[in-house]
Amino acid sequence: MATATSGLTKKLKPDDVRAYKEKWEAACACDILALARKRFTFYYCIYKNPQRLREAYAALAESERQAAVLRVLDRLTGEQEIKAKDDLWGMNAVPEVNEWTKLAVRSVYMGEPHPSFVKQFKPHPLDPHYSTETPTQDALAAYHLYDLWCQVVGQTLAEARGTMPLEDLYLYETEEELDDFAGQLVTFRLSIRGKNIALPRQWEEVPVGTLTATAKVSGRRVKVKMQIRTMYMFSDTSAINLARGRISGLGIFQGGVVEGDTVELIVVPLLIGAGGWNLYPEQYPREYR
Repeated sequence: MATATSGLTKKLKPDDVRAYKEKWEAACACDILALARKRFTFYYCIYKNPQRLREAYAALAESERQAAVLRVLDRLTGEQEIKAKDDLWGMNAVPEVNEWTKLAVRSVYMGEPHPSFVKQFKPHPLDPHYSTETPTQDALAAYHLYDLWCQVVGQTLAEARGTMPLEDLYLYETEEELDDFAGQLVTFRLSIRGKNIALPRQWEEVPVGTLTATAKVSGRRVKVKMQIRTMYMFSDTSAINLARGRISGLGIFQGGVVEGDTVELIVVPLLIGAGGWNLYPEQYPREYR
């Protein structure tokens, strides 16, 4: 209103201002949602953190969780026809709507800490709900189904709590300002370099790796830092992809550290995917594509 002409200001009534504000906020929410769904719909998921996903998922109220996962199913159903056309060398974006996705949605709706439709095999020494042993076809299928369940959990969290583009945090210059967003779900699309990235079976020798991305904003250097747990790497190929490449995904903003003209943003990644899907590109700002 401060930039409006005096004639226009006088003609607006409080109800008009409120209606305009509500319409604008609704439009912004649609843009952010479209962007978020683009960023956590992958051709394949290369990293997930089930422990963090389960913690955040358990914190949702039952009614909040159930309403959110039903909205996720509605959105997946509405996107299905477009996904079928979004073909990358024979691959389609996931999750798709099929019997397994519906079972994953049902599991999240029921609040299961581990999906009952996924058979449990030998658990990982550091996570009793997670198994990386795939000696048989059944075990391999279970590994992939658990990955699907984690993606549905991530989308449910985003639907329930909302997200913000990580780039929006590039605009803040002090640690105090950034502290206000600690715990916020963020979506990202970044060109990254990996350090100490190891194969999943090397989790004892190299338990943690680091991903970094940098950007220049108004003369300042912005550095995004993520730590990933080797045990949760999806495959050997995923490790290669994370050594250097372009990724998108969902995470939790932990906070920021400011040193001189450098701002370091710390993100706990929940889901990281390769590829990405151009969902309704006209619905979100060009600078985020």
